[in-house]
Amino acid sequence: MKAFFQKYSFVRYLIYLFAIYLIGFFVLEQRSAATSFIDTSTWIDQYIPFNEYFVIPYILWFGFIALGFLYFIFIDRAGFQRTCFYLFVGMYTCLLIYFLFPNGQNLRVEIAHENIFQDLVGLIYTVDTSTNVFPSIHVYNSLMMSVTLFESERVRKHPLLIAGIVVLSISICLSTVMIKQHAFIDIIAAIVLSIIVFYAYRVMKKYKKENI
Repeated sequence: MKAFFQKYSFVRYLIYLFAIYLIGFFVLEQRSAATSFIDTSTWIDQYIPFNEYFVIPYILWFGFIALGFLYFIFIDRAGFQRTCFYLFVGMYTCLLIYFLFPNGQNLRVEIAHENIFQDLVGLIYTVDTSTNVFPSIHVYNSLMMSVTLFESERVRKHPLLIAGIVVLSISICLSTVMIKQHAFIDIIAAIVLSIIVFYAYRVMKKYKKENI
């Protein structure tokens, strides 16, 4: 382990950033259990059907984000800093929004447990609350991991890989509302936040370049 951190010392920053995020998230989750929240559900959500099969892309999100970071650690180290900026600036912004404006949704359905997919949805409902949902971190991270991968020269050489990333990212975004873990407006907020962070990074890079 010591040899690993000597070779990949920059990974320590990822661990620190992620640890701080987890602490903040769990503190807010505990607070939400005893606090009233702003309901993010709208009339649009009434027309979005529940579909337990979308739990698969929802779960694949975890692997997508993990593999994305592994790629930038071991293969495209030049994109590591960019990836951390994209994801953690947005994630910390989400935590700030959750803190200032406690939010949640009441869209969850009663699970019949008729198949393994419904069982998985039920498990997600058990381990994750329906609060702190606006913006959706699931959606935000999917979009920004896709963006940072597309900016990698190695990835751009593989059109099929790009197509696969696009399909997976869209599926993950859809899954958040299809299993009723998020409201439609949570997705919109995540998209807006993604655009803001994307251009904020561009402005920061331009400023640094002009002041070298």
